[in-house]
Amino acid sequence: MAGVIRRYGRMLGGGLLAATAVLAPLGAHVEWVRTATRVYVHAMSEARNADADAGDGKADQKLKAAERKYRAEDRPPRTGETLVRIVPGSGSNSGYWHATARHTVALRPDDPMVEDLRGDSDDLETWLPFSVLIGGATDDCDSQGFGFGPDDDGLKQQRPKSTVYATDLAETDWRGTAYDCLDGHTALTVEPEQEWLGARGIYDRWTVTVESPDRLIVGLDGGTTLSQSPHRARLLLPGGLSRVTVELGGPDTPGAEHLSNIARIGEALQKHLPARREASWLALAVVAMTVRWVLPFVREWAPSATRRRWTGAAVAGCAVTGAALEYALAGVGLSQPWWAYPGRGAVLAVWWWVVLPFLLAGVAVRVLTGRPPRPSVLLGLLLPSAVLLIPAGVLAVTGRTAWPLVPVAFAVVATAGVAWSLRRGAWGPAGRRWAGTAAGCVWLAVLAAGPGTGLPDNGDGRPFAVWPAVNSLALAALDWGWPAILLAVGAVETRRRWLMPAAGLVLAASLAESAVDHHWAYGWSEQYDGTWTVVGMLPGVAATWPLAGVLILLLCFPLAYLRVHGNAPGEWPRHVRTAVVGLGIAAVGTGFAFYGFAVFDEEWQRSGYYLALVIAALGFSWLLPPSDEARAARLHRTPAFAHNRMVHALLKEQALAAGRREFLGSSRVALATGELTARAWNERWLGLGALGSRGTAPQHSAALRLAALGTSGGRTALRNGVAAAVMLGVLCLPWMGYTVPSLAAGDAQGIGDLQVWLYTLRWPVYGFVYGYAYSWLRGGSPIGKALCLLAVVLPAELAQLLYSGREPRDFAVSLLLATGNCLAVLLVLGLYWEARLVRAAGLRWGQIRNFRSLSATAVPATTVLVAAATALATAMVGVWITPDNTAPSAPENRPSAESSVTPGP
Repeated sequence: MAGVIRRYGRMLGGGLLAATAVLAPLGAHVEWVRTATRVYVHAMSEARNADADAGDGKADQKLKAAERKYRAEDRPPRTGETLVRIVPGSGSNSGYWHATARHTVALRPDDPMVEDLRGDSDDLETWLPFSVLIGGATDDCDSQGFGFGPDDDGLKQQRPKSTVYATDLAETDWRGTAYDCLDGHTALTVEPEQEWLGARGIYDRWTVTVESPDRLIVGLDGGTTLSQSPHRARLLLPGGLSRVTVELGGPDTPGAEHLSNIARIGEALQKHLPARREASWLALAVVAMTVRWVLPFVREWAPSATRRRWTGAAVAGCAVTGAALEYALAGVGLSQPWWAYPGRGAVLAVWWWVVLPFLLAGVAVRVLTGRPPRPSVLLGLLLPSAVLLIPAGVLAVTGRTAWPLVPVAFAVVATAGVAWSLRRGAWGPAGRRWAGTAAGCVWLAVLAAGPGTGLPDNGDGRPFAVWPAVNSLALAALDWGWPAILLAVGAVETRRRWLMPAAGLVLAASLAESAVDHHWAYGWSEQYDGTWTVVGMLPGVAATWPLAGVLILLLCFPLAYLRVHGNAPGEWPRHVRTAVVGLGIAAVGTGFAFYGFAVFDEEWQRSGYYLALVIAALGFSWLLPPSDEARAARLHRTPAFAHNRMVHALLKEQALAAGRREFLGSSRVALATGELTARAWNERWLGLGALGSRGTAPQHSAALRLAALGTSGGRTALRNGVAAAVMLGVLCLPWMGYTVPSLAAGDAQGIGDLQVWLYTLRWPVYGFVYGYAYSWLRGGSPIGKALCLLAVVLPAELAQLLYSGREPRDFAVSLLLATGNCLAVLLVLGLYWEARLVRAAGLRWGQIRNFRSLSATAVPATTVLVAAATALATAMVGVWITPDNTAPSAPENRPSAESSVTPGP
């Protein structure tokens, strides 16, 4: 009976602890948002009143006075016209559509608007009665506005008494089919903002002309149509607040209705996926990495007594990570589903930025030392969280309230309660050992969910100028998580306690410096009715920000582990397969880090990158079959002298086989002429090794080749890995020089130096995987192993080109170029490795691979030549067939925007 009570009591205590770990951060977050919102609303109200009292509202009063002057009954006539031109993007904007909107107003010389526009206070943008949008045809359709640049046009007047033309130019770019919401068609919307058209308005009339040389105009809604052709329409805007919509068809390509099946497949592989499909690819990527990489490591490392517990913890961690990412990236725009909390980016940051890296640091210490982390290590990881107390204090001072200190009280009470309960045996001996780690997780989670959510920031220093600086400090404190894992492992491995605080100070300074200009990561966004559409961080920012640090860890940890344990000939570390598979996944992930996460159903989709991660997890685990571990270890341990003997035996076998072939052909004539007797022929045939002493068949050269060319050549695994990495890195320099600048120029979100360097490391990492684990890779020869690596790398590289909104022509060219590059560099790597193994035995490469025999060179040589020719030809064809997207000049007899606008008598 006592055992049953103890068992259920432990279960009840564990449930209470779990509830505390979840409810304490949730309560801290809710209280923090309530308090910050209340202080923000009150302070902004006081600031607006102060601005009005101080006379800062004179600008609005001036605009209202100007509007009354422009609306006067005796005002001069005014007419306006907007010319919208839509053409395909070119150069770095290939795959985009580019639209320009030139607004022109015709004014009399004595019009009061002329004098105002000549001043520095106003421009034509201020007095536009509408805005032009791409999309926005319906309430549930996303839209993108036009951006106004510097006013280079201003006012134009040919003679002192002639008509004055005020002009302003706006433009925008969008990718592919991002705003196709009218039955697959793009909408150009003229959205009225002011009732300034008509006799009682500012303008008598306003016309809009839309020109689209490459897209058909398939529908007009609203306004009065003055003229229309397949690629040009001119409309008169109605008065009031009526919307006008121009519906644009797909690209007007001759023969588009007779597209080939290949072209249709290309379009399908580039179309915009729905949010549910994109979310499924991300979920599949998380599952694939969990099943094929995380769980095999846990089963291999975990002690048998606790293996089941560690497996459950690993599955739970991966599931929470996937669920947090899925929830944060779901929903886009202002019309979000009811379950999409505006602060889900801040909620994701609690787990993704803080709690998960802290737990992984504890697990890393457990793997290295065999015991949970000591208090000194935990203290070093928890110290930066003290910075999160500063936002609470600042909000309390600026808001003149003690409520911001409530989340801090939650953190103290919850942390102490969890630590005390676990030390008292709420979860048994395991709970006692991990009490410090669990208490640290609760402390970090509560502070990150509360003060870590940040303070509302308008970007203009209001309501308090200190709030952006406080957000920068909070960002640096949250960003500490992933780099702290390196410090924890370094301190444990080197056994130098001073390393962690010293390196921590340097890292903290660098993080604070990098966060100073990035307080914009907190994107509190308020609607007109006072409700928040974003609380804390934007979901995309919260998901993407730590991605570079995650990839650095995925690259540094396996490389450091393999370097330490791969310096002796024939030595492989215990977890070499896990490290190599992780390196392969990280190499593919560098392309993903180049862009980062994006909210589902957004213009910038990441489905192709999620699919690439799935291929990497499945492919690299397939590349190193667990059943071949014993054979691979035996080949890797082959010493140099044994390798030399096998290569020389292979040379002998090939020479005897070649001699038998030549003797068989030449002996026919000698037998026919009587120069060679049957007895002599038999003795010579047996002397060439045709049959053994017991009548056995000659040794099969394929098995000998597999053994001779499957070893590490007597060299260390690290030396082989570095050699292959350098070779593949040099081979891919032209490809990197071709792809990196175009990718960096075409990304709308901006690329940092760190992402560029990570992206350029992908091919050297592929080479390191090939050289370090060469004996374990699938394949019976260096070229065969390179082809097996190609079978994994090529689909992963091509998958990253999918669902990116490219035009079919650009997609086909990119597909062929990537295929040609992968074929060429990996086959050259295989040939180089074969030559390297032969040279290690003191022979020339030509002695093993007979280049005088066409059959020996047909496959590798022709494949390399075809791959290189394909890459070169497709690049040249891609340049030759690129159409000229330059807008055609207007015919001489066609009226211009200025001539079509008449001011009236």
